[in-house]
Amino acid sequence: MQIKKIAAALGVAACAFLSANAALAAEFAAQTIRLAHTAQTAHAHHEAALLFAKNVSDRTGGKVNVEVYPAGELGDQPALAEQITMSALDMAVVSLGNLAMYDKRLNAMTAPFLFADYDHAHRTIDNFVMDWMNEGLEQHDAVGLSMFDYGFRHTTTKGVPVHSAEDLKGQKIRVPPSTGLLAAFDAIGANTQRLAYSELYTSLKQGVVVGQENPVQTILADSLFETQDQLALTKHYFDCQVLLANKTFIDSLDPELVKILKEEAVNAQNLTRDRISNGEADAIEKLKAEGMTVTTPDRESFVTKMQPAYDKIAELAGKDAMKALLDAVEANKAAK
Repeated sequence: MQIKKIAAALGVAACAFLSANAALAAEFAAQTIRLAHTAQTAHAHHEAALLFAKNVSDRTGGKVNVEVYPAGELGDQPALAEQITMSALDMAVVSLGNLAMYDKRLNAMTAPFLFADYDHAHRTIDNFVMDWMNEGLEQHDAVGLSMFDYGFRHTTTKGVPVHSAEDLKGQKIRVPPSTGLLAAFDAIGANTQRLAYSELYTSLKQGVVVGQENPVQTILADSLFETQDQLALTKHYFDCQVLLANKTFIDSLDPELVKILKEEAVNAQNLTRDRISNGEADAIEKLKAEGMTVTTPDRESFVTKMQPAYDKIAELAGKDAMKALLDAVEANKAAK
């Protein structure tokens, strides 16, 4: 008798589960959301994008399909940002540096040596940056749903060990077109080179540039260690990228679906935070195993040279924006 009761209860529960799923599936119109990014498929950003797609599909009974386009299939980041603002693409992962062309205040987030560690960066982003950023992006028909970690950026070179800022003086270093990164390397006297990332590997191999800077996971995933033998843990810049959506598209959706998208955007963000911060030490060990020599340069030798970089960034971002960000950085130094 007890077994029959259990079986009956399980049957009722199964029916309730199936009914709930059927009702859920009926709630949402079948549709496809296109999400593009520029990371390689081995990178945490692709894993996060796939998690986002799976969870959205699961929570909508398979009615909402998120198509993920990795590795720049739909264009580089400036092109993806433009597509978002023109309603030609639903979602994309884009750096703050690339979004500064739409809101000059975001240049402030490209300043070097802002954050002490990952927790400090995350607190500042959660408590200040997201809302501050979205105030400016709204007029460009865009909205950030979450912020993916890309990691602290470090410097690699070939044949040039780096123990202080002086070791990079005059060296040809490829730096992306980010206001803060260019200003930082200019401030230490490096010979900055603005090469497209697609040209970087070949340029390093051919000796067009002697070095570059990126998070260690990117150095590993993109095999940059094949062209470089020195890794300097300069930790000069915390890089993060926005899971960006077209605002008109988001506003057109059912509120319940918007809620799901926002929640799953944060879950995807948290995956990148876990993979990037917790995976950094492992990536460094793998780079050592690939033959790279690792140094930890004197941080103060860099920081003491950064005032010209901060002045330039404040000029571009606006002094009020720079002050607002620096106040938030200071306020979020310690966990409350």
